[in-house]
Amino acid sequence: MEEETGYTVEITPEAELFYINVLEYFYSHHSVESAGRKSSELLEQALSLENYSSRGSKEELLKSLGKDHRYLLYHYTKRETIKIIYFIDHQARKVYVTDFFPCAADEKRIIKRSR
Repeated sequence: MEEETGYTVEITPEAELFYINVLEYFYSHHSVESAGRKSSELLEQALSLENYSSRGSKEELLKSLGKDHRYLLYHYTKRETIKIIYFIDHQARKVYVTDFFPCAADEKRIIKRSR
């Protein structure tokens, strides 16, 4: 199996906007301390994809885009999660994070957000 360390993680401009939306939610529904911790953990989890980037599950809803999108789940409460959606360019050794998707939202929106 190919070693998957040393990839560069790039958060797309669209994903940055989705991350900001998540931050707004955290800071309006959680304490400042909790929101700060959660926002840091979410970003750290995304950046951790520089090592073993294929560990995420395949995102079947984005299969038609042909980029083999994957996701990691970030649990910010016992019941609430955010999908960190990404794809890998092995040739360029880059991981592109394309979305921070709240799982409580309608999953069909993933397709519209990832085009």
